[in-house]
Amino acid sequence: MHWNGFKSKAFSVAKLPHLHLANRFPDLIAQTGISLRTFARRAGISFSTIMGLLHPELHPGRRGGMQRRTAWMLAQAYAELAHIDADAAFRLLIVERPEESVIDIAPAKGTIHDAS
Repeated sequence: MHWNGFKSKAFSVAKLPHLHLANRFPDLIAQTGISLRTFARRAGISFSTIMGLLHPELHPGRRGGMQRRTAWMLAQAYAELAHIDADAAFRLLIVERPEESVIDIAPAKGTIHDAS
């Protein structure tokens, strides 16, 4: 019996959408009159993180998008600068790209979840 009560050797978990910076991100920040480096400091995020998010092709070790917490830190900092609410800032700065697939997670052999 599987841990959730179903006779199954594997189960599926839907992935959350990946969060990415909008293409207009650098222009939106520039319109506030500050640099990306200054914006990063105000948001409490490293400048290298922002550059990695802007140019993922230059950072092959990075996978996926940004963490939701990071996205909201950026949105809140932008909201203060642009005098808008954080939800509107999130919609302007952040793009959510849904995952097309689900991943299958099979219990490892010999674990309590593998018991049949």
